[in-house]
Amino acid sequence: MTSAPRLLDQLASLTAIRDIELIEFSLLKTIKGSLSPRSLSLIRLNSKGQPSMEITYGDEKCAIRHDDLTLSPHMQLADENLRGTDTPVYSTRLEHGIFTVFALTSTRTSRSYLQMTTDITLSKLDSHMMLGVLQIYRNFVSLMQHSQTDQLTGLANRKTFDECVAKVHELIPQDLEPVANERRCPRQLSYWLVMVDIDHFKLVNDRFGHLYGDEVLVLLSQQMKASFREDDMIFRFGGEEFVLIIRCSDHTACQTTLERFRLQVENRSIPQVGTVTISMGVTRMARDTFPATMVDYADQALYHSKRSGRNRVTFFDDLVAQGLVTVTKIESAEISFF
Repeated sequence: MTSAPRLLDQLASLTAIRDIELIEFSLLKTIKGSLSPRSLSLIRLNSKGQPSMEITYGDEKCAIRHDDLTLSPHMQLADENLRGTDTPVYSTRLEHGIFTVFALTSTRTSRSYLQMTTDITLSKLDSHMMLGVLQIYRNFVSLMQHSQTDQLTGLANRKTFDECVAKVHELIPQDLEPVANERRCPRQLSYWLVMVDIDHFKLVNDRFGHLYGDEVLVLLSQQMKASFREDDMIFRFGGEEFVLIIRCSDHTACQTTLERFRLQVENRSIPQVGTVTISMGVTRMARDTFPATMVDYADQALYHSKRSGRNRVTFFDDLVAQGLVTVTKIESAEISFF
């Protein structure tokens, strides 16, 4: 294990970071430098036990994967042993070394683990130090998540949206020109930015009071969590307005998904309040469009939904095709989210 002063320096660096993804990178780097394991990764599972994200540390850098992930039989067994228990670590001997898994975080919708392979079994001192480092990581991530969460709904807050939309923008691939006579080109999932607004929400507050208004916000948030995939991103943008960042193959798939959600909300009766509806504005996220511009496009589409009778989904591209709006570029200096 690394010396105590060096470890303290690494922990100080880790807790100085204000981005959970970078904290995960720093954690892996710290462990790699301390134990020099053969393999090292952080893996996140959804509520069904399926892997949704993996960060692997190798060649002095981290690589993130979200698609085409599978769990090894050893990791499946570790998940079965660690899930729902207070046991923090699972270890087994393999032909090529010792496979060890540490439980990191667990929520209703996901759980994460640190998995690594070492040449020999960790000493008592190394194991004790590892458990201490991971507990510091858990505590710090919990504080970070608290600061990034809207306290009423439990969704990510607007400040977090500003950070996440910039990250997603960097993940969007450049649009490629179609290849002539190419029939086996794989379909690329696109990111879609969706503005969601509760129709006539002020009337709910005026008629029933703010406590019932808050109840509507909480129930709608729960409906969103249940209706969308765990890797879709949901934010409370402010007041009765929410933002989604979802992945769908095309316009039709996105519209089908959002219409299904809209109908679920419309068909639900809220105690005392009755029926509540929502309006949505949607735009496809593109690498050559600045994030603030995409927010403006979705907002224009939302405004059209509200102006056209509410309780509907409007796509910005459809408005452009109909000549109802024009495409304008917004520079970064022109919009501030706060």
